[in-house]
Amino acid sequence: MPAKKHFLTLLKITLVGILFAVIFYNITWIDSYSRLNQQGIVLEEVQGRIVGAWDQDAVQFLPTGSSRPVGLRRGAQLDGSTVAVSPGLPTYIRNLDIALFSLGALLFFVFVVLINSRWWFLLRANGLGVRFIEAQKFGWIGLFFNNVMPGATGGDVVKAVYIVRRCSGDKVRAVVSIVVDRILGVVSLLVVGSLASLLAMDRFPVFASTMWLTGLGVLVFCFLLISPTLRRVLFFDALVAKLPDKLGAVIRDLDAAVLHYRGHLLGMGGWILASPVIYTLLVGSFFCMSEALGVGITIADLFFIVPVASVIQGIPIAPAGWGIGEAAYGTLIGKFGASALPGVPDAEQVMRTRGVALSVLHRVHVALWSLIGGLAMLIDRKSHPDESPVTGAKNA
Repeated sequence: MPAKKHFLTLLKITLVGILFAVIFYNITWIDSYSRLNQQGIVLEEVQGRIVGAWDQDAVQFLPTGSSRPVGLRRGAQLDGSTVAVSPGLPTYIRNLDIALFSLGALLFFVFVVLINSRWWFLLRANGLGVRFIEAQKFGWIGLFFNNVMPGATGGDVVKAVYIVRRCSGDKVRAVVSIVVDRILGVVSLLVVGSLASLLAMDRFPVFASTMWLTGLGVLVFCFLLISPTLRRVLFFDALVAKLPDKLGAVIRDLDAAVLHYRGHLLGMGGWILASPVIYTLLVGSFFCMSEALGVGITIADLFFIVPVASVIQGIPIAPAGWGIGEAAYGTLIGKFGASALPGVPDAEQVMRTRGVALSVLHRVHVALWSLIGGLAMLIDRKSHPDESPVTGAKNA
């Protein structure tokens, strides 16, 4: 078993390394500008460094090997040629608009509070007397482990350990609340992405159709989980009765905890219907940071891109989805945003670089917010010096 575990860890590290290598190769690190003729053919390409802002009509550019910057005017020139400026990743970060970044950070904070509130609703619906502030605390601690703490211990596992300690009399229902919350989160993301994909149906029919099929598939799966008809057809109760006593008891407890939510479908449906409003905060956070960087992607496209990339980023391969998220945002923003740069050489690569910059910026900002969970964990340790939920999570 240890050998298998080490092999899987090595495989994950290798996959992450390959992803980062591909990302590193496919983004632009050095500033450059190109001069194109009226037919769009590149006449000249010069590498160097942009001095100051890159997104103004007039740009100061220092060519490699030169000690004097030259003044460039972006767009059409008097001689009929066109000048296109292509910043590298460091230049996007260096010219960040702090005010827009701060607004995006605030929107994300409110989004997390609402998501933790959804979990609190599920805890209360299952008869667990968890206070609102406790659910917020455990939620932020889970976010801390998802985004800051290295290792294979995910935030959901840590949340499960904390909530089990809090609800020691009903551990199964406490853990199931986390599973149901995760399912609600995926369904909500797919609902938002499916609605937004209607706007992209004419440009990217394959992307949009895949989103709709995935969303319908997940909804059917959720329906089947609580469908009495399906349970009779599959002889679920009879099959569980044939299991060994201990395993059968665990399955029955889990099943009872899931079925308990059948009496709260209206409330859960309300959260799903509210998902376009709730996830507008997340998309708005990305849009503000996109504008702060000067990415140039529309908010309509982000309503499709963010849900898709968030689901992909949740694949448990790399810690906190590093590498996977950058690949997803880089690819999707590259595809969707290239049309916004007509006449720019390698427009898709330019937008891919911006997508990776946006992903890295948002991820680092999330890690900083996650420190709230680290502080909550330290406070909790002082309140319960003889109990160590974190140790329990590592052993889970």
